[in-house]
Amino acid sequence: MARRDGIDIRFEGLDRQADMMGDMYKNWVKITKPKMTKFGLLVEERAKALAPHDEGDLEDSISADPAKLAGNEISVEIGASAEHALIRHEAPYKKGTRDKYDNGAKFPHYYVNGRGQRTRTKSSLRGFQPGRKYLQNAVTISEPEYNEMQKRIQEQLINGKRGTQS
Repeated sequence: MARRDGIDIRFEGLDRQADMMGDMYKNWVKITKPKMTKFGLLVEERAKALAPHDEGDLEDSISADPAKLAGNEISVEIGASAEHALIRHEAPYKKGTRDKYDNGAKFPHYYVNGRGQRTRTKSSLRGFQPGRKYLQNAVTISEPEYNEMQKRIQEQLINGKRGTQS
């Protein structure tokens, strides 16, 4: 091949750039983990507000773990430890009216279309009624806060701010 006349362009400072990228990743982790933990607590609070209420044990069992870094992802786990948590989350509503029996006592017409009297007295949250799919609905109504959190993380990274500012 013939030699060409021209200029030679070299990319110098690749090591410095790689270090900066490594620092950016470390800073992303420092910024994101506390924000994800805080977001998890928000979803936990909303899941409790949307959970069915009978004795209160389901609501009490809902908790969010601190955010964890696994591979290249930061995640937060929110769940309920009550034995009946999954059943209450997933079971379809039953149409009609049913009685409740508790310690030998009968409470007539306690359940209406699958929701007990105490659940029906809880307030709705952003248009969602307490009852089934309480975890899923808590995540759904928290999407605007999640998007805002992502925006703040990106702004902090771009502006070079370190730490856990809001």
